[in-house]
Amino acid sequence: MNNIKKKLNKYIERKDQISCITCYDASFCKILSESNVDIVLVGDSLGMIIKGEENTHNVTIDEILYHTNCVSKHKKDFILMVDMPINSYSNPEIAVLNAKKILDINADIIKIEYKDEHKNVVENFISKNIPVCAHLGYLPQFAHKKEDTRIYGKDEAEHNQIFTQAKTLENLGVDMILLECVDSNLSKLITDSLNIPVIGIGSGENCNGQVQVLYDIIGISNNPPGFSKDYLKGSKSVAEAINKFCNYVKEIKY
Repeated sequence: MNNIKKKLNKYIERKDQISCITCYDASFCKILSESNVDIVLVGDSLGMIIKGEENTHNVTIDEILYHTNCVSKHKKDFILMVDMPINSYSNPEIAVLNAKKILDINADIIKIEYKDEHKNVVENFISKNIPVCAHLGYLPQFAHKKEDTRIYGKDEAEHNQIFTQAKTLENLGVDMILLECVDSNLSKLITDSLNIPVIGIGSGENCNGQVQVLYDIIGISNNPPGFSKDYLKGSKSVAEAINKFCNYVKEIKY
């Protein structure tokens, strides 16, 4: 068992909710490092947030490495998780090379948007002792139509597919699962059925933790999702807003 898995499993043992916030630069990371956030995610959402594009489809591994390097300069106690951008895991060998580049910049765990075709990629990560968070539900890297942005797992076939994927991934040995825009009943079922942490974004409050985009919780995103909240309102600083979000997450009972 790798050290990250041990650290994450302690949250389950203590029934302690996990807070996760995205970050892309050193200045915001310094603020996050002084907060009580559990996980900082260098997300490929930088495609929209930093680059001003419509989606994550053009984010490159070099851009992810650049932003990971910026964030890692102020890393303290939190777990640093980093997205594998689209085209960085086209086959198991390339995936491992790119993951190692990320981990070499003081990152702790990589995140991959998982489709069934990526099973051999995940197996190769696990065989190389690379900590993995698998992302299920809405997969921004593979979304091409407006209709792709929706709640997943409402119908029986999709419900069964996502649940089966989650169980398969746990059996493969991933360290954590992230559910994005997954039906809240299915999120609860997955969380209750797995022995690894399940964190969610837009998937209800039945998970072991919550993920939010930093720019959403401080109210400066152009198009924040309906499930996000501006914690900067009524706060005296960005630091206070971040801690309000983290405290909100810690108070959720699942």
